[in-house]
Amino acid sequence: MSNKKWLAVVFLVLFVNMFVLALINYVIDPFGVFKSKFFDHQLQMNERFVKVDYLQENHQKYNAYLFGSSRIGVIEPKVFEQYIPQSKFYNFTLSSANLYDYLKHLEYFVKEKYAIKTLVLQLDIDNMNDYGQDSDDYLSLLHPDVLNTSLTLFYAKYLLGFFPLNVKSTLETNFSEKVLKTYDLKRGVWRVPYREKALIENATKYVKNKKCFHIKNRRVIHYTKEFQDKKALQRIVNLCQKEGIKLYLFTTPHNKNMMDTFVLKDYHRYLNDIAKITSFYDFSGYNSVTNDNTNYYETSHYRPQVGKLIAGKIFNDLKVSVPSDFGIYHKKGVLSD
Repeated sequence: MSNKKWLAVVFLVLFVNMFVLALINYVIDPFGVFKSKFFDHQLQMNERFVKVDYLQENHQKYNAYLFGSSRIGVIEPKVFEQYIPQSKFYNFTLSSANLYDYLKHLEYFVKEKYAIKTLVLQLDIDNMNDYGQDSDDYLSLLHPDVLNTSLTLFYAKYLLGFFPLNVKSTLETNFSEKVLKTYDLKRGVWRVPYREKALIENATKYVKNKKCFHIKNRRVIHYTKEFQDKKALQRIVNLCQKEGIKLYLFTTPHNKNMMDTFVLKDYHRYLNDIAKITSFYDFSGYNSVTNDNTNYYETSHYRPQVGKLIAGKIFNDLKVSVPSDFGIYHKKGVLSD
């Protein structure tokens, strides 16, 4: 075989492989970026892209937003809408989000003149050692319009990437009788119906069989992103003040098992730094909610009922039975004991 024919064969094989790979990624769409809709259920999706893409066409339907990691994703918009007249909330929960995400998206929404009257922002304590974006994490790549980069290159990255585990998970989800996770793009929330059902039927049994609740953790999470976190939070607060956005800030009510991973002196320093910038509600720490494992799907995500307690505390709703030890309001510059 001549060199030219050999090269032609090599290029043909490469082209066919790339075509097949692109076709698989487009049809199965393991990150939900192509909206191919060949399958009914999406186990995981790049919320940073999918939600911005949705809001570009639908932002006029909303005038208030919930910002937070996946942990805020179980809170229905109506939970906060009932306390703020004429508000229409969108739950902009983003998997593994940190202050970098919140700042970048708020800046983008303001630049695009989204009508934002209210912003409810939840801060995870473990964000004290996490800031920025991992360019190799395809679940967390920001929408190109947010970063002012190429949409074509963004799609090419998802078409030609090699994602065997993500493809496998998507296929298993759609050929399984048990739907692991559901998304509602119009409200922004997510659900894990089979876990909720199991907790309702027998919460004691659920907790007993969930290994993560019974692991003895070590305090290993330090406050390492002090400069980035303080700068980003101050920018968010300043932007809200400038644009007339009412900001409600609160810390995540982390399960006691996750609280056990935070280095306490760093945890307290992080709370102090937040208080130096703005007032906030602190739901973290050890209390009757975070100490009760039945309030959680696992040690990272709380259930919808906890979201109702958060809103009830913030808005002093006496009809909601909020435990007396759940939530402390810290005024700017002052940390209560």
